[in-house]
Amino acid sequence: MENITTITVDNEKLLYKLVIQFLIFNQKDHKSLEPHLLQISSRLKKGISLNELGPELQALSKTLLHLTKLTKQEIQLDEAGEVFDEQNVYLLQRLEELLDSEAVPLRFQQQATVLKQRTQAGIKSQSYKRVIDSAITLLLNIRAYAETEQQGLDSFLTGLTKDLNQIEQQVDIARRDNRLSIDNRENLNAVMNQQVHSFKDAALSAMELNALKSLAIENLDRLMLQLIEHKAQEDERQELAQQQIEAMTRKLQALETETESLRTKLKIEHEKALGDSLTGLPNRLAYNARLELEFKRWKRHKSPLYLAIWDIDHFKGINDTYGHKAGDKTLALVGQLLFNNCRETDFIARYGGEEFVMLLPGTHAAQTLEMAENIRELIQKCGFNFNGEDIKLTLCCGISEFQPGDQHEDVFVRADQALYQCKQAGRNRCAVFNNYSGDES
Repeated sequence: MENITTITVDNEKLLYKLVIQFLIFNQKDHKSLEPHLLQISSRLKKGISLNELGPELQALSKTLLHLTKLTKQEIQLDEAGEVFDEQNVYLLQRLEELLDSEAVPLRFQQQATVLKQRTQAGIKSQSYKRVIDSAITLLLNIRAYAETEQQGLDSFLTGLTKDLNQIEQQVDIARRDNRLSIDNRENLNAVMNQQVHSFKDAALSAMELNALKSLAIENLDRLMLQLIEHKAQEDERQELAQQQIEAMTRKLQALETETESLRTKLKIEHEKALGDSLTGLPNRLAYNARLELEFKRWKRHKSPLYLAIWDIDHFKGINDTYGHKAGDKTLALVGQLLFNNCRETDFIARYGGEEFVMLLPGTHAAQTLEMAENIRELIQKCGFNFNGEDIKLTLCCGISEFQPGDQHEDVFVRADQALYQCKQAGRNRCAVFNNYSGDES
C-alpha cells in the first residue's frame, strides 16, 4: 500500500477485525497481550480511526517484540538442552563401551555391571552427575589396583634379581673354593713327592740303621702333619660349601615357589582378561587374539574361513520391558546355546553388548549358513522364560568369507552389512554376504 490514507473503510474494518482475531488467537499463550486486546477492542467499539490507534499499536508492537525475544531465548535453551542431552547420551554410550571393553579386574566386575545397568537405564538429569562420578571413581580404583599389581610384580622381579645375584655370588665362592681345594691337593702332592724323594736320597746316604729309622720317623711325622692340616682345611671348605649349597637350595626353592605362585596368578588374570564374566565366553580381547591366529593359518593353508556376527533382536526392548536381570539372563542363555551348538574347531566370543562373533574355519558358504540357520531356529524355539513370563527370543546372523587381499576389518564390515540386511528384512534370519556381487544372499 503506497499510502495508509488510501485504505478504504471496508479495508480498515477488516484490519481492525484481523488485529482482534490475532490478539485473541495469541492470548491463550501470552497473557501479557490481554490488556492490549481490551484497550484496542474498547477503542474500536467507540469508532475511532486507525490513525488514532497509534499509541495502542506501538505498545502492542513493543510487547510482541519482547515476547519474540523470550521465545528465541526459550528455543535456544531448548536447543542447548537437546545438545546437552545428546552429549549425555554419547558419554553414557562411551562409558558403556569402556565397561564392555578390555578386562575389568574380578574384584571390580560387580561394580562395573551395576554401573553399566545404570547407564542403560533412563537416567534423569539429577542422577547423571552421580553416574559419571561413580564411573570416574571406578576407573580410578581400577587404575590404582593395576598400579598396585604392577608394583607387586616389580617388587617380585627386584627380589628375584637380588636373589639370583646372591646365588651367583655363592656359585663364584664355591667355584673359587673348589679351585683352592684342587690347588691344595696339587701342592700336597708336590710336597709329598718332594718328601719321598728326600727320604729316598737320605736313605741311600744313611750308613747306620738307627739313623735311617730316625730319618724315616721324622719324614713320616712331617707327612702326617701335612695330611692332617690338609684334611682340616678340606673339612672346613667342605662344610662351608655344604652350607652354601643348602643356602642356594633354600633360595631356589623359595624362588620356585614364588615363581609358581606368580605363574598361577598370571594365568588366572590372563584367563579373566580373556573371559566375559556374564556369559562365560571369551571376550573381544580373546577374539582378537584368536582372529590373528586363524588369519595367519588361513593365509598359510588357503583353507576356507568364515566370520559370523550374531545379534539379539530387540534386546533393548527386553531390557526395558523385563529389566536388566532378564537382559543378563538372555545374554547368558544365548552365549551358552551358541557355544554348545558349534563345532570344536569353531570359536565363539561375546563381542560386546548383545553381539557375538564366531570364527568358522574349514567350511563353505552353504555349510556355514545351514549351521547358522539351525542355531537360529533352536534359539527361536528354546522357550525362554523369565519370572513366569515367556520372552520371544530371536537372533540375526551376518556371515562373510575371508577373501584374498582381505584384512580383518574388511571381513567384519561385510558380515556386519549382511547382518544389517537381516535386520532390515524383518529380523530372525541369517545371511551370507556375496563377496563378488556386493549383495547379501
